[in-house]
Amino acid sequence: MTTPARIQFKDGPDYAYKTFAGAQLKELTEEGDITVAFAQLDVVDRDRDLTVAGAIPSKSVAMSAYGHTSWFGELPTGRGDTREESGWGIFGGKFFMDTDQGRNAHATVKAMGDLQEWSYGYLPVDYAFEQRDGQQIRVLKKLDIFEVSPVLVGAGIGTHTRGIKAGPGAGLPYAEHLSLGLATVEAIVARSKDRAEFRAKEGRVLSSTNRERLASLATALGEAVTTLQALLEETDPDQGKSLAAAAQQIEIALEQARFLGVTV
Repeated sequence: MTTPARIQFKDGPDYAYKTFAGAQLKELTEEGDITVAFAQLDVVDRDRDLTVAGAIPSKSVAMSAYGHTSWFGELPTGRGDTREESGWGIFGGKFFMDTDQGRNAHATVKAMGDLQEWSYGYLPVDYAFEQRDGQQIRVLKKLDIFEVSPVLVGAGIGTHTRGIKAGPGAGLPYAEHLSLGLATVEAIVARSKDRAEFRAKEGRVLSSTNRERLASLATALGEAVTTLQALLEETDPDQGKSLAAAAQQIEIALEQARFLGVTV
């Protein structure tokens, strides 16, 4: 059974919703953050629609209850913002984790994993019909999007879920995110050294709790170095300069952690 591509409402304008297959959900934060690539731009989908770059607005929208049922009275499960990025329509939002419907939707989407698909509700503001490769398609030039929703069955091409495990800087461009990560590691190491030196002057050492936290950080950094080095080996060296710098800086941070007495 497929989800219909259009719905008519008696008391409103001509609305539509579009679903997309292939959204692969890898992980969700327990805080409920989620980012979805819900539309591939300039690609004809299985509904014979092509959404052009510039069609998707940057605006705040609701996250509907499963299967667009918030159109029919179910409470929304979250909210977020739509935007375009690198050939995709993106929704970045958050489940309402302090509500029953938000927690239930989060748990369901998380449990569905790579079976989860996504949809969005919209008003086609500007569109035209064209003939391409022997078939008539609809070119969507401007949309007014009202919500996104997890659904069972989709009809899109190559959509996916990205950047779901949000964290500090997750919305930044990649290069800036790398810089933020390096600066954070360096700041933590510098502060840890200062704290250890201050305690030493008082004839004390770092508390066992803080040493355990440092040890956990050092372990995570060590695993990060291994992952980054493997990634560098698999990629073109010219394309991996920023990653190489990141790995080098993390290795320096590990050496500094060892200097503080943390076993790595």
